Amino acid sequence: MNNPFIHFDKVSKAFGSLTVVDNLDLTIGKGEFVSMLGPSGSGKTTLLMLLAGFERPTGGTVSVDGKRIDQLPPHKRNMGVVFQNYALFPHMTIAENVAFPLKMRGLSKSEMQNRVKRALDMVQLGTMLERKPSQLSGGQQQRVALARALVFEPEVVLMDEPLGALDKQLRERMQLDIRELHHRLGLTIVFVTHDQSEALTMSDRIAVFNRGKIEQIGTPSQIYDHPATQFVAEFIGETNLIDGKVSGALNGQTQIRLSNGQDIRVDAEAPLLAGQDIRLSLRPERVRLNTDDSTSNKLSATVSDIVYHGDHLRVALDFAGQSLVTKADRSFHTLKAGDPVTLSFSPADCWPIAAQAKPAKAAA
Repeated sequence: MNNPFIHFDKVSKAFGSLTVVDNLDLTIGKGEFVSMLGPSGSGKTTLLMLLAGFERPTGGTVSVDGKRIDQLPPHKRNMGVVFQNYALFPHMTIAENVAFPLKMRGLSKSEMQNRVKRALDMVQLGTMLERKPSQLSGGQQQRVALARALVFEPEVVLMDEPLGALDKQLRERMQLDIRELHHRLGLTIVFVTHDQSEALTMSDRIAVFNRGKIEQIGTPSQIYDHPATQFVAEFIGETNLIDGKVSGALNGQTQIRLSNGQDIRVDAEAPLLAGQDIRLSLRPERVRLNTDDSTSNKLSATVSDIVYHGDHLRVALDFAGQSLVTKADRSFHTLKAGDPVTLSFSPADCWPIAAQAKPAKAAA
């Protein structure tokens, strides 16, 4: 990384006999937006709490800008924190809520007033200084929590599922607002979520957590299009899993033989050995129906189910004893269960996620 800023070095955290973060390494650049994504209990929130100072690591070190911070109390780490439940003081006005971190730091009254007004203007609430939290919508309360996290100009902003309590439409609008603030202010943001689309929308990079470890870290397109493991492929959106065996190579592509004897071609970054059992990830939107593209893999299939989703149809298919799902446009509305179709997909869109080496022959 060209501009390392936050660094977790072999960090572990255990609660009794339960290891929640397991010997984890992670580096985050200055000004980067990194989402920590994973199911409940995967370690992502615990890692955020270790960075904030609300938990201490069992092993390893945490540093920011080259300085070790894992022994510092939270108020000496210069980090703003936004929680899911907002944590606003109900008896205080909006201005008083936002001013609270400044008051704890001993700033003058005039300086507090200037910073509070600037922070609330930043989140488009500059006209609501005297209102109480109960007079605001959920989205407005979340903006107040964000303003409070930004008002003392922290080096890092930490967000622990801050949009989880909002309805879908408001949550999507807040995602774009936070993304715009990140770009405009050059903030370093570490964002915890279990919402895959949220992470894809907002992040520069995504770290996918599973059982206290990072299964894969990369840009949204790397994580989605080139998943490193079956867990990542299935956790990020919907995918089709296709099993086969490596049968050879042709024109720089790897040939995979399916259980029905058909061959398909895939683009694989790492070399695959003939005879290897292989599992492939194929996203539903990459599968096309009844096309004449000669460069694609083509397979005969039968429609098993169709579900209307407004802007597209979700078409379930049976082929070679395996099930596949595709997203088709509404021009296929006349399809029905039992209809034969030809499905096609590019070799570049069928991504190897698991391979088992060909077993060695037993000695004679």
